[in-house]
Amino acid sequence: MRLTTLFTILVFAVCSAAQSVSRAANDAMPDLEHFSPDQVDKSLDPCSDFFQYACSKWVKANPIPADQAAWGTFNKLAIWNIAAIRNTLEQVSSLDPKRNAVDQKAGDHYASCMDEATINKAGIAPLKPDLDRIAALKNKAQLPELVASLHQIVRPANLNFIDAQYQGILFGIYNGPQFDDARMNIGVLDQSGMNMPSREFYLNDDEKSKEIRQKYVAHVGRMLELAGEPKAQAEADAAAVLVMETALAKAAMDIVVRRDPKNLDHKLTIKEVQALTPSFNWNRYFAAIQTPLAAQYLVLSPDFFRGVEKLIASEPVDHWRAYLRYSLLHLSASSLSQPFVEESFDFYSRTLSGTKEIQPRWRRCSIFADIDLGDAVGQAYVARYFPPENKERMLELVKAVETALSKEIDAADWMSPETKKKAHIKLAAQVDKIGYPDRWQDYSTVEIKRDDYLGNMQRASRFEIRRRLAEIGKPVNRYHWGMTPPTVNAYEDPQTNTINFPAGILQPPFFDAKLGDAANYGAIGAVIGHETTHGYDDQGRKFDADGNLKDWWTAADSTAYEQRDNCIADEYTQEVPEAGVKQNGKLSLGEDTADNGGIHIAMGGLQSALKSEGKELDSPAEGGVTEMQTFFLSYANVWCGELRPEAARTAVLTQGHSLNRYRVNNVVGNMPEFAHAFGCKAGQPMVRANACRVW
Repeated sequence: MRLTTLFTILVFAVCSAAQSVSRAANDAMPDLEHFSPDQVDKSLDPCSDFFQYACSKWVKANPIPADQAAWGTFNKLAIWNIAAIRNTLEQVSSLDPKRNAVDQKAGDHYASCMDEATINKAGIAPLKPDLDRIAALKNKAQLPELVASLHQIVRPANLNFIDAQYQGILFGIYNGPQFDDARMNIGVLDQSGMNMPSREFYLNDDEKSKEIRQKYVAHVGRMLELAGEPKAQAEADAAAVLVMETALAKAAMDIVVRRDPKNLDHKLTIKEVQALTPSFNWNRYFAAIQTPLAAQYLVLSPDFFRGVEKLIASEPVDHWRAYLRYSLLHLSASSLSQPFVEESFDFYSRTLSGTKEIQPRWRRCSIFADIDLGDAVGQAYVARYFPPENKERMLELVKAVETALSKEIDAADWMSPETKKKAHIKLAAQVDKIGYPDRWQDYSTVEIKRDDYLGNMQRASRFEIRRRLAEIGKPVNRYHWGMTPPTVNAYEDPQTNTINFPAGILQPPFFDAKLGDAANYGAIGAVIGHETTHGYDDQGRKFDADGNLKDWWTAADSTAYEQRDNCIADEYTQEVPEAGVKQNGKLSLGEDTADNGGIHIAMGGLQSALKSEGKELDSPAEGGVTEMQTFFLSYANVWCGELRPEAARTAVLTQGHSLNRYRVNNVVGNMPEFAHAFGCKAGQPMVRANACRVW
C-alpha cells in the first residue's frame, strides 16, 4: 500500500536512544492546544507575512525542546498522544492476572522496553545469533537465505508516493494492489538498502553533503567497533559500506521520477526478475522467507535491481558482511544497549536533524509498542480518548467537504462534461475511514516476553512481514489501515480510493468539539480537504474510481490540468533560507496541490454550514474577528512551529511536504478570499499576482 500523507514527521530522535530525564519534567501530558484568535501578534501585518502574524507569538512561547527536531502545535499533539499511550501501557504492564491477552502483549512489550537495566546488561548478546549468521557468509551465493532471514527481523516500513526508498536491507519486499487491477494484491520489490535518508545524501557534491558523508563513515565505524570489531577493521569496513551504499544510490530511481506511478509499473514474471539479478537466486530467497513463488511481481525500479547485480559481482564477500552487519545494527539500535542507542542518536538525530537530547525512554517505548502492536495499543487508546460522538461529527465534516469538492468539479470551466462525470464517479466511490479499524488485528500468535525486548521487536516484525506477504495474490482489503489509531497524521490511498483519519489527529487543535464551525473547518476541515484533493492531484488523478492506474481524462482536460498545476510547481520551486537548500516544486507538487485545493473546499464546506445557520463568511465571530478570519487563523494555527536547520535541510531534500511557513503563506497568497478577509491589497506579499489554483 503506497500512501499520500498529510505530514511526514521527523523521527530520527525517536528511533535512537536514551538519556536519563526526570519523570517530573517529562512524564506529564502536555496541555492540548485550543485555538484562540487572541494568539495572533496584532503588531504585525497579516498581509505581509501571515505565518508570522498568526504564529510568531506561539513560536516564541514554545521553543523547540532539546529532545525534538521540530516543534509546533502538530508535534505537541503527537507528544500528548504518546503520553496518552503511556498512561494506558503503564496500567496494562502491571502483572495483573485479570489482564486480557491483548493487554498482556501490549503491556509486556512496554515493560520489556522500559527494563533498561536488563537491556544494558545483555549488551550485544541478544543480536549475536543474527550477527553470527552474517559472519558465516562464505560466498555470495548464500546471500538470498541470509537477506531473507534479516528481512524478517527488522521493523517493516510503510510507504507513500513521496518516499525516496523503502527503509530496509538491500531491497524492500511487501504487498500492494496491482496498478492495472487494484482489486488484487501483488508482491512488490522496491529499492532500499541506503541507510541515510535518500540517494541525494550519497550523490550531492556540496560541502555540507560531503561533511555528512564523512560523519556517516565515522558513525558506521563506531557502530561496528561497538559490535566487537577491532578499530582498524571497523574503519576499513565503514569505508566499504559507504562505497556499497553509494552504488545503490546511483542505481536508485530519482525521488521526483519515483513520484509518478507510471514510472513504477513494471510487472515481471519471476523469470524476468531473475534475469535482472542472475547472481541472486530468487527461488531460494522466497523459500527462505516462507512465501510461495508468485506468477508475477511488481518491480518498481528494475534499474535498481540491475545495480544490485553489479554490486554482487563487484564487491567481495567481506564487504557484504560489513554492509549487512552495519545495516542490522542500525535497524536494531533502538532495541540494544545504551552505547548503540547513543551512537545511533548522535548521527541520525544530532547530525541529520539537530536534536540536542534523546527523548525520555517512556516516550520511545510507547512509540515502539504502537509501531509493533498498533491495534493492541489502539484499542485501549480509542476507548479512552475517542468517544463515538466525535466520530459522528467527523463524518459530518467529511461529507460536507466532499459535497464542496463536488461543487468545485461542477464549477470548473476548464473541465469537459465527460471528465467531470468520471470525477464525480470517483468521488462517490471514495471510502471514508475515521478513527480506527472496524476489525482489530489478531496478535495471538505473537509471543511477547517481559525480559526480551529485542526478541519482542523481532517476533512482532516477523509477524507483520509474514502477514503482508501472505496477502500476495489475494483480494485487496480496502478497509485495512496503514496507520495506527493514535497516529497524528492522515492519508489518502489512491489504489484503494480511501481517505483515512486516525483517532490521534482528531484532537485539538485539529478537531475541537468545543469550538465552532469556522475553527474546525479551518483546521480538520482543511485536512479533510487536503486528503480528498490528493485523489485529484498531479498523480492521484491518474487513478480511477476503482484505484486502477488508468487515464480517465480527455487530452484537452489533461493539458488544462497540467497548465494549472505547473503554476503551483513553479511557485514552490524556491530557496528555503532556513534549510540552506532549494525546494524542488516538482517533488512537493502533490502535497502543495492538496494544500491549496484542500483549503478551498474546506471553505466551501464552511460556507454551506454557515448558510444553514443564517450566517455568512463575513459574519462576526468570537474574539472580534469574522468567521472567515477565524477560518484562516485556525488553518495557520495547526502549522505554527519551526524546525532546526538540520531537520529543515533533511526534510526539504527527502520529502514532498513544504515547510510549515510555506504551507501557510503560499496557500493564502493564492486566495482572493484571504485578501478580502484581511483587507490585503495588490502588491502586498500575501497577494500573489500570478495566483495558482487547480481546485
